[in-house]
Amino acid sequence: MGAFAVAHLLYSMTFLSSRYATYASSSSFWTRSLYLILLTLGGGFYIYMYPFLQKVPDSEILLPAVGVYIVLIVLMGALAIRTHNVATLLGSLSFMVSDLSLAVQVFKATAPMEHGHTVVMVTYYLAQLLIAVGDVNAVEEDLSKWKRS
Repeated sequence: MGAFAVAHLLYSMTFLSSRYATYASSSSFWTRSLYLILLTLGGGFYIYMYPFLQKVPDSEILLPAVGVYIVLIVLMGALAIRTHNVATLLGSLSFMVSDLSLAVQVFKATAPMEHGHTVVMVTYYLAQLLIAVGDVNAVEEDLSKWKRS
């Protein structure tokens, strides 16, 4: 979980970089609505997982750790929204789906899923691909700005 938390932090820092320039509409109604949806989903997921996390050995360590991890995932998603890059946003959301589906399996919040591992891995690799494509697009846009000036 620690390595993935670092990955979320690094992605978040990347989404703050200058190549992902914000736009004047970054505080629009729709953007704020997406932020609210992400926060609600993150909080709701933690509330849903709380009883399952209490049953796990070392729950006194896991409860706050999972809470911090969810905050990092939501932060990454919010910063992906800020980029206004569709591939980056979809990659970030796919990363969230991967992590959340893994969590419900690891902490036994659902019945065993027949293809649970496949769901986790497909959404994880899709996330990496989409975030990489979004970053390449952002770099290309950034370079084209430099060429014009």
